[in-house]
Amino acid sequence: MKILSPLSGLVLVMFGVTASAHAHLQKSSPADNSVISTSPSSLVLNFSEAARLTALSIQKDREPPQNLKPPPTAAAQQISVPLPPLMPGTYSVNWRVVSDDGHVMAGALRFTLAADRPTDHPADHSAQR
Repeated sequence: MKILSPLSGLVLVMFGVTASAHAHLQKSSPADNSVISTSPSSLVLNFSEAARLTALSIQKDREPPQNLKPPPTAAAQQISVPLPPLMPGTYSVNWRVVSDDGHVMAGALRFTLAADRPTDHPADHSAQR
């Protein structure tokens, strides 16, 4: 039993090193779960390490997903992809990358593009007296 404790500790340490070796999405623009007021010209994904984008799609509300092409071919820690003009609605972005260590990582983020609201101008009631 005494040998199992050091052995299980070694396994946990090895698992922690292996798990942290993958490229994880650290931040994005637009940010996950954000509400924005203007259509972004590009999507920017920042990873914990260099990764090569292998798939990227965007979906508005319940419409069919639209593949964003072409994905950059070089591995990078920050990946920027042009976006088409977007209309107000809720968007889901699905991505898949291959990190330098060969592991495939996938994820998704959501953001909402709010509809433009007309500027409210208070009525000038002084002329109605």
